Order: sequence, then structure tokens, then C-alpha cells
Amino acid sequence: MTDDVIAEIKQRVDIESVVGETVRLTRAGRNLKGLCPFHGEKTPSFVVYPKDGSFHCFGCGVNGDIFGFIMKTEGLDFRGALEKLARKAGVELKPRNEQAVAEDRARERLKEACAAAASFYQNLLLNHPGAAPARAYAEKRGLTPATLETFQVGYAPDSFDMLGNYLLQRGYSSQELIDAGLVAERDSGGHYDRFRNRLLFPIRDSKGVVVGFGGRALGDGQTPKYLNSPQSVVFDKSTILYGFDLARPHIQRTGQVVIVEGYMDVVIAHQAGQSNVVGTIGTALTDHHAELLKRIAKRVILSLDPDLAGDLAALKGSEVLQEHAERFAIPIRGERGMLGVEHRSQLEIRIMQLPRGIDPDELLLSEGGPARWDELREAALPLIDHVIGVVSNKYDLATARGKSDSVSDLSLFVREIGDPVQRAHYIQRVAAAIRVPEDAVQEAIGHARPAQQQRRNRRPAPDERRQAPQDGQAPDDRQSATKSTTPSISPEEHLLSMVLLYPQVTWMAGAPAADDFLRLENRMVYEAMAAAAANSDKSTVSASTIREAALAAIDPALHPHIQRLLGREEPELYRFALPYELETRLKRLRQYNDRMWLQQCQLMMQEAQETGDRDTLIKLLPMLSRSLTRFRHYDPKPSTVFRDSRD
Repeated sequence: MTDDVIAEIKQRVDIESVVGETVRLTRAGRNLKGLCPFHGEKTPSFVVYPKDGSFHCFGCGVNGDIFGFIMKTEGLDFRGALEKLARKAGVELKPRNEQAVAEDRARERLKEACAAAASFYQNLLLNHPGAAPARAYAEKRGLTPATLETFQVGYAPDSFDMLGNYLLQRGYSSQELIDAGLVAERDSGGHYDRFRNRLLFPIRDSKGVVVGFGGRALGDGQTPKYLNSPQSVVFDKSTILYGFDLARPHIQRTGQVVIVEGYMDVVIAHQAGQSNVVGTIGTALTDHHAELLKRIAKRVILSLDPDLAGDLAALKGSEVLQEHAERFAIPIRGERGMLGVEHRSQLEIRIMQLPRGIDPDELLLSEGGPARWDELREAALPLIDHVIGVVSNKYDLATARGKSDSVSDLSLFVREIGDPVQRAHYIQRVAAAIRVPEDAVQEAIGHARPAQQQRRNRRPAPDERRQAPQDGQAPDDRQSATKSTTPSISPEEHLLSMVLLYPQVTWMAGAPAADDFLRLENRMVYEAMAAAAANSDKSTVSASTIREAALAAIDPALHPHIQRLLGREEPELYRFALPYELETRLKRLRQYNDRMWLQQCQLMMQEAQETGDRDTLIKLLPMLSRSLTRFRHYDPKPSTVFRDSRD
């Protein structure tokens, strides 16, 4: 077995066997076809390519390898997919060191303490005489006994030591209870129960394990109204969506998720049969939330507070979701009538607008509420419609600066619309709303960059972008790596090896986007490197420091892959040559991806003609009729500027 378990698993496990467990596949020439598991369809447009171990749906555009398929269909993270496929392949993952094992056991103890606390609190709500006011409040808010049981809602009594004493008697230490956020330390020593006189909602992670609590105050004037568990090694509110463990199968089945704010909104939604609803926990949508949702949802509907603050939160949340959305290549008409390939977002974001002053739980509990909810959900506005309204109210459109800022903001969203007819429609809408010529909007869209790229380009000052690598940033700190000559390397790996050696290219103008890397392992490494570089002090940090930060952030199973790329013979570059070399390698990668995509389309077309598959021909003909490549835009240049020696 090789050290690179990712490569080992891909060698041992055929993609058709993995996909075949979920999708009924039939032979189509050299490939296999079936109904896409990620969107509803009656005619197969989901294709598996055994030769390169990948899949692609020509209907919804989703694509990937065996790891991506397992992550998308089962809602797993990379580690979960790795463990599942390792078992299937008979590949043994290296055991973790003693310290890591001890840390894992310590985390499990904290989770066990949280689970014990949840059972304790629930028993009090159901049976303790002192919980009568809590039961009355739950009934007043419309919670049924079945719902209380499903969500394991509990009651924290107005006591400073009832929970602490209970758990201490069951073998948990005071430090474990403090680390789990169940009790708080006194300044004078000792501890006291954190939650008192509150209706408690256990918070579970994506696997359904209790990791924290949210408590609603029951006393008049009791503050804060809602109290959450503190940050701990098992609880991080920025990574958790309340109710996700219960909602996940429904989200996977429908491809749609509704995001609300507040525990009661989620609980009542599920009680009313709206089982694809999840909630944020006192925080805006984060990168972690986006990564969690993009694996299983095609449409995200934001139902936030119906006021200006909610509008702005929806706008910010949509930017986070768009930044992390997967993208797929589609032929589009480009400059001077030529056709090229554009990467469209696979994630549809809509805004569900509730009546002003009405919270989701209030609407759902009202007469005809569930039916009204369905109507509002189906009528949810596309993001761009909502954004036009928000941005129009955000700036003073009577001024030139206000119009300029409005068009600049809106162009970022309009450029994400892949359909040319819809895009033209919204260009007209924006021009009319801002009262500017359509040509001005079109020009702004041409200059707009995706949100992720724009943020990256804003980070360094102009002089920092021109700054040459400092000592330690050039590849001299890789000398300890074992050198080997790789006979062939893919364009993705060719670009990624440069990123590993020169992390500063990730903050340069024209840096790659994560979706330029189609192979999952390469994309994960690039994202980790880009994040580590963005969070570093660009004036002093070394390349090795950035790599170490990236290695610490990603799964250890990817480390051998990184070391293999670092072990390649790479020419050393002049400082001024980095932008030139970056542009060349990125251009080569995009050209390669475009060519492979078009070859797949042409192969599907040929096979459809040979087999008389009329439905597939109908799908592919419009795409191929617009698929003149953008290769004419490429201007091949020498691949590398070499440095003769290191002075």
C-alpha cells in the first residue's frame, strides 16, 4: 500500500461500483448512464466515466470523483467519506498518535457529559413539579409532547448546583463540566450551573450528538433572553446549524433547505411538517455553514427577520453561500460573437419574504399557516430580485457616487446568472432601478470578479502585490524535501505545486479560484493554502510557515499528496516572473478543463447518435451548437522563466 491513501483508494475502488449503489447505471459505449441522484429527471443525463474515475450530470452540472459523490449523497465531510471508502477498499488508515487519541477521548467525554445533561434536563421538564411553569410556557408556544420528545427539550431549574452535583456523582470531573460549558467557574473557587430557570434546547452536531445547549429565559426580566453554551472543543456555533441532523434526509431528498433564525422557529417548522428547515445559532451564515449545505442542497432559501437588518443579513449570507458554491462549465457567447466556457454556480439562492412583524413560528401556528408557508416558500424571490431592492435602498441614487456603488454591488450578482436571456432581463432591471444606461451595467459586469476573488484582491495593498518574495518565501525552504522527477503531471498539479512553493501567488491579482481545481484533493489543498496565506502577515511570513498552517488545517490523509508535489523538481523563479508563470499555468489548466469538458460532450453526442438516444441528443444539441471553444483567446507563451542560480 502506498502512503497516499487517497490514490490507493481510487486505484482499488471503481467509481461505477460506488455510484451503482445509489444510481441504476446502464452501459453507454465506454461510459455509464443513469438518472441523476441530485435532481429530479426522467431521462438519464448522469454519466460515469470509469477511465478517469469521475462523473458528470449534463442536466444539473454536478461533477466530481468517488469522494465527492459520497460527500454529496450522504452529507459527509471529507474525513467521513475517507473512512467509508477506506473500509470499502480494504485500506487501513494510519492510527493517530497517542496525544491525538487522548484528545479524541477527552472530546468524547465532553459529549457524553452533554448527552447526560440533556437527559437530565428533559426528565425534569416532563416530571419535576417545579417545571410546571416551563411546561405551561412550552404549551403556550404551541409545542406538542411529540415535539418536546423529538427535540429533547428540557428544563433547567433555578438552582446553582443541581446539574453539577448530578454529573459529579456519575463520575465526571469539575474540569470536564467546565470544559463542556455545563457549569461556570466562580471567582472565589468552585463552580455553578450555567443554565438556570430556562427552557433548554439541546444542540446537536451533524451526526446527532449533543454538543451544547440554547436556553430561553422563563423569568420576567431575566437576561439574556437566550443563552447559548460557550465556545468549547466540542461546540462552535459558527459550524452548527440547529436541527440539521433531523433535516438532512429531507434536504437531500428535496435538494432544498430553508434557513431561519431561532430555536423555536426550527422546532415549530418541523412540527408543522416543514422538515427541511434549519436555523443559525446567534450568528450570521459562515463558511462552515456553506460547506455543510452545498454538499446536499441545490436551493437555499433564506427566511430571516423581515426588516432592514434581516435584508442586510440575507445579502451577507448570500455572498458567503455564493463564494462556496460549486461551479460547472457551460458554453456561452463571449466577446466579438465568439463562444467560450463560463463557470456557473450550482447553488440557487432565494429569499423568502414573510409579512412584516410576523416570525416563522407565529405564521406556522396560525390558521392555515403551513399552507401559507408553502406559498411563501414557492414564491421566494431569486437572490438578484431581492438584492436589487436592498441595494437600491442602501445608497443615495440621486448622486453619481450612489449610482456607481449600486451598480458595482449589483454587477457581482448579475454576473452569476448563466442564462443569457435571464441575464439580459436583469441588466435591464438594474439599469431601470438605478436609472443608468444598460451599457454601463454591462461594462461593470465585465469588470466584476467573483466574491471570493474580489476579497482576495482587496487584502494586500497595491505595493504589497508588487512586493517580491522575502527571504524564506522562495523555495529554498523546501530543500529538505526528497527530490524526485515525476514523468508526467496534470495541469492541476502543475499549478498546485507552484502554489505550495510560492503561497503568495494566492493573493496576487488573477489568482486561481477553488473551482479551477476539479479533483477534490487538489481543491482542498488549494483552499487550505489560500486561507493560510490570507490569514498571514504578508510582509514577514515565510512559505514554510504558510504550508505548516495549511497542513495543520487539512486532513492528514492529504499530507502525502502534498509531499509528493513538493518533491517534484521545479525550476526556481525570478521574483518578477511569478505573475507571468501563474498566468501561464492557470491559462493552461483552464484550457485543459475546457477541452476535456467539450470532449465529453462530443463523446456523449456520438454515442447518442449511435444508439438512437433522441432524448440525449435533444439535450446536447443546443449545448454543442454553442460550444465553439475559447481557445482562440489563449495566447500560448513559454511555460517558465528560469533562474540560473541563487545568489
